[in-house]
Amino acid sequence: MAIYWGRMSGYLGRKPILLLSCAAVGISMSLLGMSTTFWMVVVSRCILGGLNSNLGIMKTAVGEMADDTNRADAFALMSVPWAAGMSLGPLIGGSLSDPHTHFPHIFSGKLWKDFPYLLPCAIIVLTSFLAFLVAFVHLRETLPHKHNTANSPESTSMTTRSQLPLPLRTLITSRVLLSISNYFVLSFLTMAYLAIQPLFLAMPLSIGGLALEPMQIGSILGFYGFHNAFVQALLLGPLIRGFGLRRVLRCSLSALIPIFLLFPLMNIHAKDWQIHHHPNSRFIVYTLLAAQFILLSVQDSGYGCVYMYITSSAPNRHSLGRVNGIGQTVVAIARLVGPAFGNTVLGLSIEKGWVGGYAVYFMLSCVAVGGVLLVGMLPKSAWETEEVEGG
Repeated sequence: MAIYWGRMSGYLGRKPILLLSCAAVGISMSLLGMSTTFWMVVVSRCILGGLNSNLGIMKTAVGEMADDTNRADAFALMSVPWAAGMSLGPLIGGSLSDPHTHFPHIFSGKLWKDFPYLLPCAIIVLTSFLAFLVAFVHLRETLPHKHNTANSPESTSMTTRSQLPLPLRTLITSRVLLSISNYFVLSFLTMAYLAIQPLFLAMPLSIGGLALEPMQIGSILGFYGFHNAFVQALLLGPLIRGFGLRRVLRCSLSALIPIFLLFPLMNIHAKDWQIHHHPNSRFIVYTLLAAQFILLSVQDSGYGCVYMYITSSAPNRHSLGRVNGIGQTVVAIARLVGPAFGNTVLGLSIEKGWVGGYAVYFMLSCVAVGGVLLVGMLPKSAWETEEVEGG
């Protein structure tokens, strides 16, 4: 559906689709909070997937608001709400579920007992409603021919074929495919890492983990989410201006190689700490974990870079929504395949004893090497503007 809504945003404008996305989140989460059967949950998720294509449209709108002088800073700011949401969302869902049991003095009614997930869902509904109001009142339409032709029939008649979205087959150019391919590899590796990371932190030392407690894991992941948001917001723009777009993206993919290789190193030193009680081993484990998080901030900078490549790869500005829609569809596949591959190979590595149970980390590092080579096919900076007529 991301491709469909991306194309519709080229006709209707970005703002209506973003408002629809906010409404879809509210409707979906309301239904989820009131669900009493599995199929109600499925329907709520289908509503969200079918109507909420805001990520691709947001990137499109940001790309149209910005220009070559500030686009890196604009895309860097997108990391802040994303990271904050990744940190706060699980906290809201985990701490406020089943309030009838956890907060009986406040939520003692039958409603909270019958619908244990209503409270966290209601908070998300309220957040979506506020986002809808803010966007409705303050968000300006960014689609060029929508605000250029809104005031006069004469300007409407001047809308040319180049101001219309292109057919899908015309969008599949080499530079669009190359930009989206880099997006796919980056997302695949990131999602594989995110699937493995909490398992690694929780797994017993004997099978390759760190055996940390849930509260420790939550604190570690929460701290990283907020830390990374501010790192991206403050440093991504200056890095791209100082070193160039392709070089920053190459560093991002390169960082994934040691990120995966640090997993077995941490486990080896954690075992040494447990068995031999070497005080230095404990220090080394946490130092390696901190180094991994620093490298993750480098890796996350790649998203802003690849957004800029995709934005500049569109044949014309009015097809940018659909190009981003294609990118989101491809990345949805990466987000499905990445965790499945990572967790499956992790399980097989442990079960079969491949490379001492560490095979998955070496395999993902090899994929990261391929990603670094793929980046080399991109231009040093964003693609040059190429306006192609549409119809």
